[in-house]
Amino acid sequence: MRVGVTGIFASGKGTVCEMFGELGAEVIDTDIIAREIMEPEHEALKQIIERFGSEFIKSDGTLDRRGFANSVFGNNEKVKVLNEITHPAIKKTVIERTSDNKIYMINTPLLFEAEFDKFMDYNIVVTANEGQVLSRGSKRDKIFEDEIKERLKHQIPLNEKIKLADYIIDNSGSIEHTKRQVVNLWKILIQSRME
Repeated sequence: MRVGVTGIFASGKGTVCEMFGELGAEVIDTDIIAREIMEPEHEALKQIIERFGSEFIKSDGTLDRRGFANSVFGNNEKVKVLNEITHPAIKKTVIERTSDNKIYMINTPLLFEAEFDKFMDYNIVVTANEGQVLSRGSKRDKIFEDEIKERLKHQIPLNEKIKLADYIIDNSGSIEHTKRQVVNLWKILIQSRME
């Protein structure tokens, strides 16, 4: 069973997926896959160089991810080209790494934007308020709030994601509050898999 887990930037998707992992789920993080496909010699990175040039390729052949992101995320056309390269490669990797005999939590920020939701059995949206998102994101990734706001512009707004979700986990309260929701939802998913 594949379960997509999404939310806006720094809403707590990773924390929620860790909790599911502790209960027995296999967790797949598409941000990690996105980094893997940007490794030297990977086809996706070759396509990035073909389409964007080698300006952001470091001397060791790896991508300067932050510099590249800052140059792309201010330009809708560049974002579109980047997504055309990365989304199919990420989707293919997720499908290769999942099977039907386990419950997989697929942590992916662009679940609906990339239409990954169509490959999932269920979709979860993790919510948090904007102040928490900006604070968590800037601390975690050591980036400015303006950079976070720019990235959020390229995601479906949270209220739209909520409408598309099968389940919602509110991560704006205590960690115990979030954990209770995860445990309750895990029981539902286990039951659903058995039916």
